[in-house]
Amino acid sequence: MIIDLVSPWAAAVDAPQAQSAWCARHAALLEALRRQRAPHASAFPLATDRAELHRLALRASDPERQQLLRENVSESYGLGVDTAASVLLFAGDDAGDGVEPLPGTAAKVVLFLERCPDDTDLVVALARGLVAVTRWSSRDSLSAIRAPNAGEWDRWQSARDIPLSEWLYTEGLGLHLAQRLLPDVPAQRLLGISTGAVHRLRDREHTLRALLDADIDQSGIGLVLRWLTPDTPASTRTTGTTVLPAGAGHYLAWRMVAERVERVGIGEAVRMAAEDPRTSSS
Repeated sequence: MIIDLVSPWAAAVDAPQAQSAWCARHAALLEALRRQRAPHASAFPLATDRAELHRLALRASDPERQQLLRENVSESYGLGVDTAASVLLFAGDDAGDGVEPLPGTAAKVVLFLERCPDDTDLVVALARGLVAVTRWSSRDSLSAIRAPNAGEWDRWQSARDIPLSEWLYTEGLGLHLAQRLLPDVPAQRLLGISTGAVHRLRDREHTLRALLDADIDQSGIGLVLRWLTPDTPASTRTTGTTVLPAGAGHYLAWRMVAERVERVGIGEAVRMAAEDPRTSSS
């Protein structure tokens, strides 16, 4: 199910009473997003720029774009990523990712249009979100993360308790699903980095994987920020005396699960225990 929440918000933003009604209607969702993306804020920061909202509302309500998303959800289902998650089109005003997976019994994949400038970005975000909510919600999943209720989900608390290997593995699978949905899109586009950056990461892969070995079994918010949040400051991406290149964690995550996905398929891989990159092929 594809739900456009951008257009009704854009229509309500100029009228305080309509704003309040919209926020009340979606209070549970807004609170869940606040916890994941803006935990220190009193409320989730919604987009309010009128011109930007008008542009995003046109994108969100476009029947062809909604059909594109439905087709990619259907294709993901055919590949074994078979969550019944709702896909919500949203417009925020924060510095977060283009997708926020909310796993649990009423799983949701929230796509932030302002963070997904084109349809390729949107499909990549969709793939990453579908993998995450399937892996973290399915009863037959061997993931270390279990989210029985989306309203109780807190990824930052989970990051304190769950080893980095789970987060990397899930991210890698999301990128491989995106690769299957977008077979003609080059890897660097899926990873969100330049061709030159991919070459540099490949040249340094052995060294970067050795650095990852020291963190892979550990848990902590800092590790997730270090390896899987490319827009964090260089100081956050520093391990020892080495500053990790932006995108290093996503690149390694993509590489570390490639052999398993090729061997068992994306649907089975999504449900398996996280793979240790130290035992995966290069």
